[in-house]
Amino acid sequence: MLFRPTTGVNALVGPFDGDLATQQVMLSAFTETNIREVCENTPAFINFTANTLKADIPFNASEMVIEVLETVEADEEVVAAIKRYRKRDYPIALDDYRSKTTDHPLLPLADIVKLDYPFYTAEELVQVVTRLKRAHPHLKIIAEKIETHEDLAICQQAGCDLFQGYFLSRPVPVEGQHLPHSRVAVLALLAELNREDASIRELTETIQRDAFMSVRLMKMVNSAYYQRPPDITSVQMAVALLGQRRIRNLANMLALSKLDDKPHALQKLALTRGYLCEGLAANLHDELISGFTVGLFSSLDAFFDRPLEEILEELPLHDSLKGAILEHRGPMGLVLATALHIERGELEAIDWPALNALGLPVERISHAQQSAVGMANMQL
Repeated sequence: MLFRPTTGVNALVGPFDGDLATQQVMLSAFTETNIREVCENTPAFINFTANTLKADIPFNASEMVIEVLETVEADEEVVAAIKRYRKRDYPIALDDYRSKTTDHPLLPLADIVKLDYPFYTAEELVQVVTRLKRAHPHLKIIAEKIETHEDLAICQQAGCDLFQGYFLSRPVPVEGQHLPHSRVAVLALLAELNREDASIRELTETIQRDAFMSVRLMKMVNSAYYQRPPDITSVQMAVALLGQRRIRNLANMLALSKLDDKPHALQKLALTRGYLCEGLAANLHDELISGFTVGLFSSLDAFFDRPLEEILEELPLHDSLKGAILEHRGPMGLVLATALHIERGELEAIDWPALNALGLPVERISHAQQSAVGMANMQL
């Protein structure tokens, strides 16, 4: 599966962003289409950059192959990430392989090698296939860019296992349904999702009434790498499995994703801030306030083009949550202030003694920041 820019509000603007392309392919493939129908019940090969490799993949290993781009350098973080994915049974493929030797540092971690067929002469192709299979007998060899019957015959004779190219099939665009939504409707949905007195049953019913949210939420949960039953077949099951707070966080994120006239950078910033606050607040044990909600909702003014005070006044949020967002009150307010200082590079303004008193040393904050960036990368 490859990324291709679309027209309209989702069109690619400016320089090509490989990280965004990978994120968009995964999000669209797994939440806006039926991935099994699109790929005819075979795993989807998806290109991964170094940054997306280092993040966390929330989709099932049986439905995809991680295709490591040829531009990815095999540094310690990349190698560690690939090893993590192998432990979780994700197949690993090396894309556009052009080496004539078997000394590529990622070869021992790969299941599949995709040879850039036009790069080799017929004799070189035989040599490299032979060397690869001798050094790594488990490898499957794919010949890429097969454009003629002669190309296919040469690659078959060389011992390649699988084949890809225009001679076999030309790419076909697959488009899911992306629905626009008004700000008023989204704000009303946020209000309903975040009622303090809402029971699990009422939260479930709110999600079920919104077809867009129900479908996207179910696909996300069914594709996520959770310890779960084989298939989650209802919103009720999803809520029971993940719990009220996590489901509310996902639903809030999906509600804001309906504002599709807002730039990708804003959605990424809001999600990163939400996950950072969630990570920092993990040991506060505050049952009334979600760190994710504090971070996400602190950016609502940018989404709705209105003062934050006005927006929060219309949402049925706990006073302590509003105080944390608007005045940085209490431990959760300190968490949000820290996240904002990190965003702006104002490290000297961070209240390190207060954070230490909450059990948040610099190492933990650094880890939470890296984790937040990775989670946001995978959601958008």
